[in-house]
Parts: sequence; C-alpha cells; structure tokens
Amino acid sequence: MSNIEDFPGRDELSPKEKLRKQFFKRLRARIYTVVFIVVVVVAIVVSYFTYERTKVYSGTEMLESVVFDVASGARVESFAGGIMTYSKDGAQAIDSKGNLLWNRTFDMQNPMAEICGKTVAFADYGGSRIYLQTADGESSEIGTDMPIRKIAVSDNGVVAAVLEDVKVTWIYLYNSNGDTIAYFRTTMEKSGYPVNLDITPSGSIVAISYYFLDIGDIKSSVAFYNFGDVGQNSIDNYVSGYNYKDSLVPIVKFLSNSASFSLSAERLAVYEGSEKPVSVKDTFLDKEVLSVFNNNEYIGLILRNGAEKEKYLLQIYSAKGNLLTQKAFDFDYSEVVFSNDQFVLYGNTDIYIGTIDGREKLNTEYELPIKLVIPTSSSTKYVIVTESSVDTVQLK
Repeated sequence: MSNIEDFPGRDELSPKEKLRKQFFKRLRARIYTVVFIVVVVVAIVVSYFTYERTKVYSGTEMLESVVFDVASGARVESFAGGIMTYSKDGAQAIDSKGNLLWNRTFDMQNPMAEICGKTVAFADYGGSRIYLQTADGESSEIGTDMPIRKIAVSDNGVVAAVLEDVKVTWIYLYNSNGDTIAYFRTTMEKSGYPVNLDITPSGSIVAISYYFLDIGDIKSSVAFYNFGDVGQNSIDNYVSGYNYKDSLVPIVKFLSNSASFSLSAERLAVYEGSEKPVSVKDTFLDKEVLSVFNNNEYIGLILRNGAEKEKYLLQIYSAKGNLLTQKAFDFDYSEVVFSNDQFVLYGNTDIYIGTIDGREKLNTEYELPIKLVIPTSSSTKYVIVTESSVDTVQLK
C-alpha cells in the first residue's frame, strides 16, 4: 500500500499567518462580547429610566421630621433651598433639619418680600427702609427719602423701587450698599402710573408696567430700562416698550436675564433679549386668570375652568410662550412649584405632582395641611412644611 503525504501547496498558511488569523478571530469574539454587554447595559439603563419616568406613585414615605412652629400671621417662603418665614417683627430662615441659618429683626406694618436667587429684600409698604439679606447670612439696609410702594431685587442685591412723591412717582435703583445707581420720575401725563416692576437676576434691566387714562379708557404699557452700557445713551435708560389698549397689566416678571413676560386679564405676552427685550409671542386667554407662578424656565397660569367638577385649569408655558401642558383640577390650591421638569400643585392637604409633558406622578392627600413644598435635587424627594413640622418625604 502506498504512503500518501500532502504536498505543501500555495493555499497552505504559514505559522505566522495562522497566528495572525487566530489573533483577529479572538479579537472579533472579544469585540462582539463587549458590544453585547454594552447593548444589554444600555437596554437595562433605558428600561430603568423609562420605568422611573412613567412610574405613578401612590403616596409618600416619611424619611425625617423635625418640629417647627409657624408663628401666627407669619408667611412661609422657599428661599435658596431653605425655609424662610417673615412677619411684621422680622424674618428668619432654617434648613430642612430645623437648623437656624439666619435671623433678622425689623418693625413693619405691611411687610413685603421679594426673592431672587440667594437674595431677599424686605420693605414696609409706605415705609422708607429696605432690608437686604443673603442666604450666606450677609445683610444690609437701604434708606429712601420717599414712601415705598413696590420693590424688586436682583440676585446680586441691586434693588429697584417705586417711590411715591406728592405729584410724581420715582423709580430708584440702589446697589446692595444703599448707593443710588440711577433714578427717574414718572407722571400720569407722561408715562402713566407704575403698577408693577421687576429686575433681571444680573440687575442690569428693569421692566415696569404702567397704566394711564386716555379719554376715559384704561391703557397700559410695558417698558424696559437698561442700566448697563447699552442703555447709557438712551433717555432715562429706556430701550424698548409695548402698549396694550383697553387692558391693565398688573404682572411683569423676568424668568432669566434674557426672558420675561407680562400678564393681563386677556393676554400672556412673552419677551426675549438680554439688552433690548422684544415681544416674541402673545397668547390670548379666554378664561379668567386667578393666579400666576413661575421659575426660570416655566410660566404657570391657573384659570377658572367653569366646569362643575374641575373648577380650575393649570396651564404651563415655556419661556418662549409655548403651551406645554394643562391640568384641570378641583381642590383649592395654594401654590405651584417647578423642579426637575416636574410641577407640584398643592393646597390644604391635597398634593399633585405631574411632569411638564403631562404625565401624572402623584395624586394624594397629605396627613396635615401643607404650608410649603420644596423640591430637592431628587425628583422623588421633597421637603413639606406644615404648621408644626418640617418633613422630608420620599415618593413611594
């Protein structure tokens, strides 16, 4: 029998080429394994966040509670992540654990408080002192020569004030040290009477809503004043403004340094611009406006709905004036707060949490009447202030 041996041919791989082929084979296998693991991890993460995003909670679980007594007649506000109370006698702030952050005493008959970021300003209607307080504990005072009617404050402590004189009304701008930055006067004949005002967080632009009479008809205007470089060459720093016929505009607000809005009974007007604000969108309202709430991203309007069972309607708009969602409800509300692309609507013991795109997260009743709800960095964790406690709760 013949011995047969294969003769080395052209297609035979050399040892070096065999090693190279095996290397790339193992490399491909490892790549496929890594890709598979990445796909699985991404799928798990997406599934988790989809679950969390669409999850509906049934109630709250108490994580921590501290005793907190709200004095009779005191108002409670959220301030820089803490809890601020103020009354005729003064103001104070605590954290969620009940620790005192700062305390301020004053004597007022009709106290007003305006908050921007980490700064709050207090004034007495008709008084002549403005008290500034920061979340870091710094404080200062501003004296005025005329009675105070309205105030607004920026995040860096610049204060805009409406001051009443005998025949004219003055608009003054002060820095946090009490120095006068600018001032100008208004009259019913020239510009109208200032109804409301606000100032940007940077303190550079002031918005004022005026009303005036024109042959017996009420008319309004919204004016913007730039106290930075752009407005230096303009009369009274006036840079832009808009007139509204047969309407009173009681609300004008800045959402940020470049976004603002005004509100009348008939219209939501939105403006854009960090130097010379311009009107970008008007939304005409066919229901009675009851309340307005905002943060630096969203505008919330509560309207009278007219329905027998759902008598209120919450509408949420973007900073550009686009309607994002609306929610009809029936309970008597106190406030709407925005955080983490969610809104919290509450009043008495009722609390409703929904997402900006319209999904329900929680609809329940709390065990005690609610004075204040403060969102945290977590979308499922909240601080709830009642008349006797500060509760930190988790949605469950």
